[in-house]
Amino acid sequence: MVLNKTKKKIIIAAVELFNEFGIAHVRNQDIAKKSGISLSNFNYHFPTKKDLIIATLDYMTEILVRDVYGNRKLIMEGEGLTITKCYFEFQEQFCFFFLDTPNILKAYPEINDQIQEQIDEAFKIIKGINYLSIGMGFMKPEPKDYPGLYDELSAHIWRNTHFWISFYRIKGFDEDLVIKGMQSHFSLSYPYLTDKGISGYKKYLEKLVEEKQKQG
Repeated sequence: MVLNKTKKKIIIAAVELFNEFGIAHVRNQDIAKKSGISLSNFNYHFPTKKDLIIATLDYMTEILVRDVYGNRKLIMEGEGLTITKCYFEFQEQFCFFFLDTPNILKAYPEINDQIQEQIDEAFKIIKGINYLSIGMGFMKPEPKDYPGLYDELSAHIWRNTHFWISFYRIKGFDEDLVIKGMQSHFSLSYPYLTDKGISGYKKYLEKLVEEKQKQG
């Protein structure tokens, strides 16, 4: 998707307002004002709010594919944890969608297929990371007496990541969202990890905490 300068500025302003107030409570004139343009100019680029929402979700998809799903090199290099971290960062960047997914899908059914495709892609990536981790000795092989266990694990991991920010907000955690999310992911994955996997995950978390502390 190629956006002109004004459209991109409008979308970025809209995301900031949606994150703060939710889609339902943000008016077009609020977005126009934050964008530094007139309402008539806003309406020229996005005649309806639905046009804006669809364009915003297309923009989100572009970033998701580029920064998360498109990072297959990281998967092949055994950096699956970085993919997970990137997803938590993406969720933080576009928290309005993750905090209100069912209502957004209900209000804008046109995006249902697009979201379902993203969910299917997420499952493929999670499963791919899991089975690559088995091959690299980070995860235990799937038990022969429980075929499909890792498919179910993939579903649990997706639910834990997609709805993490809602849980985080409800619980009122003070810790960094990404670090807390990665710790939660570690707890979920722990029973399936080998000693090598546990050690590697702990080192990854320690490094992540150190980086966040340096950033202030």
